[in-house]
Amino acid sequence: MARPRKHDGRIFRKEESRFWWMEYRDRDGQRQRESTNTDDWDEAQKKLRERLQSRDDNTLPLLRKGEQITFSQWADHFLEAFSKPPIRAHKTHLSYSRVAKHLKAGFGEAPLVTLTAEVIETYLRKRLKEHVQVTTSEGRVTKGLVKNSESRDAC
Repeated sequence: MARPRKHDGRIFRKEESRFWWMEYRDRDGQRQRESTNTDDWDEAQKKLRERLQSRDDNTLPLLRKGEQITFSQWADHFLEAFSKPPIRAHKTHLSYSRVAKHLKAGFGEAPLVTLTAEVIETYLRKRLKEHVQVTTSEGRVTKGLVKNSESRDAC
């Protein structure tokens, strides 16, 4: 019988790195080592606790993938895999594509894990201050301010 472990994980520093590293065991018992990408010990501890929590919640693979994938990559995958007919109607796909175009301009190459509620709220406030731009046969025409969905329903 294996002897019980005293600790779930640890923070350490490699000689050649200025960052703290973390070491922990995944759900299968395999040792995982990765950089915390921070030189602040408290921040490194926080990242280790997040990893251990996601391991316990069985969301660790999703967390790791979210750190590597950008919003733009995720949006392209969503449009390709979940937005096209026969899963969704053609008009729904066109609507999603239009929304994705605006969101990619706002979030583009940001990693998914950095998109917090605060970041999204800031984007929405900025977007509602912009004017609608429509392309016609005469060229680009600037119209009124972008409306939120509530004021669109009231019309």
